Amino acid sequence: MKNQRKIFAIVAIIFLVILAIAPFKGFFPEWKKYQNSYNDLIATLPQKVRPTEIGIKQIWVQSLNRVDRCTTCHLGIKEPALKNAPQPFRTHPLMHHDIEDMGCTSCHDGQGAATEFKEAHGQSEFWDQPVLPAKFMEASCGKCHKDQEVREAPLLSLGRKLIAEYNCAGCHKIEGYSKRWVPPLDGVGSKVNGGWLINWLKNPTAYWPHARMPNFNMPDEDANNIADFLKTFTTLSDGSSLPAIPASVLNPADAQKAKMLELGATRFGEARCISCHSVNGKGGYVATDLGKVSSKVSIEWLYNYIKSPKHVMSNVEMPRFRFSDEDLAAVVLYMKNEFVDYDMVQPPDHTPDPEAYQKGLTAFKKYNCSGCHELGTMNRAEEMAPDLSFVGSKRMYEIDFGQSKIDRSLPEYIQTKLMTPHAFSATAKMPKFGFTEQEAQAITVALLANRNESIPNKYVRRALPRGVFSPQGEFGKLVDDLACLACHKMQGSGRLVATDLSLEASQAQPDWIMNYFKVPYSLRPILTERMPNLSLSESDRKILVDYMQVNFIADSLNRTVPINDTLALHGRSLYFDRYGCQSCHQIEGKGGYVGPPLDKLSSRLKAGWVYYWLKNPQVFKPGTIEPNNNLSDADAEAITAFLLKQKKE
Repeated sequence: MKNQRKIFAIVAIIFLVILAIAPFKGFFPEWKKYQNSYNDLIATLPQKVRPTEIGIKQIWVQSLNRVDRCTTCHLGIKEPALKNAPQPFRTHPLMHHDIEDMGCTSCHDGQGAATEFKEAHGQSEFWDQPVLPAKFMEASCGKCHKDQEVREAPLLSLGRKLIAEYNCAGCHKIEGYSKRWVPPLDGVGSKVNGGWLINWLKNPTAYWPHARMPNFNMPDEDANNIADFLKTFTTLSDGSSLPAIPASVLNPADAQKAKMLELGATRFGEARCISCHSVNGKGGYVATDLGKVSSKVSIEWLYNYIKSPKHVMSNVEMPRFRFSDEDLAAVVLYMKNEFVDYDMVQPPDHTPDPEAYQKGLTAFKKYNCSGCHELGTMNRAEEMAPDLSFVGSKRMYEIDFGQSKIDRSLPEYIQTKLMTPHAFSATAKMPKFGFTEQEAQAITVALLANRNESIPNKYVRRALPRGVFSPQGEFGKLVDDLACLACHKMQGSGRLVATDLSLEASQAQPDWIMNYFKVPYSLRPILTERMPNLSLSESDRKILVDYMQVNFIADSLNRTVPINDTLALHGRSLYFDRYGCQSCHQIEGKGGYVGPPLDKLSSRLKAGWVYYWLKNPQVFKPGTIEPNNNLSDADAEAITAFLLKQKKE
């Protein structure tokens, strides 16, 4: 009984102490210490900064259902004088939105209503959205900005681009992305040799470091069976077989072969194939490396592909060169003899399994090959991997970190999964893509933006819908046959590898365009990618030019500029003395190499284009390094007159 009384007495004293201390706890909160420290700090500054009133600060953004008290401690976010102050008082970096309109946790995550450091930053057991690390911060931009490219968020834009390029939607369902079915495998049996195919299936990047196809770490049995399975598909998508090729290409006489190889090398160079293709790493980046192509494809396939690319692969972005029969045979023979992979190790010979077709088909489905490739009448694969539409809202209890030692956070989990797919489970089906750390970070940012959050429409920004430019008639046939949209944009469609042609007729003189199509050349020799010589006939060139003169023109750029000696002399002074244009451009061989040469300009460009370009280059080419000098109308006219006064010949 005495012991019970002692215990009761001790407990009573403890409760009494707690009750006595409790009223004073509110006088010593963590946030109050920060506010006092802030006032002490600003008192030492040479600039006058208004001290903060002691108390809880709160931002309520009703439309986003956000109540944030972050500014209770982060007191200097709008104060320029505190740009070098320690946290939590430092000035916030450039903000694209007003904090009163968006709050803090809309971008940073964390627990907005908390006022203790640990709870506010979300570092507590039952809070699934801790503050985003700085390297993943652009993910928050993606919650509202749904367009593919967000200028103020380059990492987010890169991630979205990589998700599309690597066809992640081939296996995963991802909002805003559709499957890409390239390249088709119809006729692959008559295209590639079996040894190359086995090596490719086992490690694509060993053949081409920039290959988009991932490494599945296939065992020999699966690679052999898939290769044997694919080799049975020898007909093209239209059901036809490869046409026979001239005997002179297959078995040329020795005397004839030497001449053909010389001619082929000449025509290959004249066609500028390296504008799009590299050869052993040197050249363009638009298409695959040709340095080892002879060890990959059959000579029959190569001949027919160069002769008529879209007959062999219907959707390929390869122009049809107008080679003569003699030139075509010479180019193909040159490529077969020159571009050989002498280091390729042939896999051991194997006898195809009697059930190779069925086993190959099973393996083909196992690795979800039809998620990216079309093959005959085979059904396209449905998604076989986790749905990533709302992966940014994934809860911590849903993540299996396995035996890994990484930080227990969603961003680190995604980035690690991208870099090392089997880090969490040795039996994981995801293949290895070989992403760099930056690429994995960018894709992580893009995926983290996929949140299951209800964002009011007034905050959401989407790319403006564009109509697909599909030119008709003879011009449309040429655009398709020459694959112009693979490099050029036209009225919003196509790729911007080369120039946008939408206003070409307002920019260039028709005679210059006509001659350029005859013998293309680079205005800037330092550029790697140049227009290939397609050997267009005069009638083809006229069709292209006539269409441009009617459709690729803007009346708003039609301006008359007086071209006279007095104005040109004033323009010369502005060009050389005031604006220093010769630092980047050449005239008569003198000047910089950054921009194109500007002599003989009147034979190439129209006056209205030159004038409006000088006024504001970024309107015509966003991101151009040509500075906007904010020229007056008079100065722009004077420089235009000087440039167009240069001799044409």
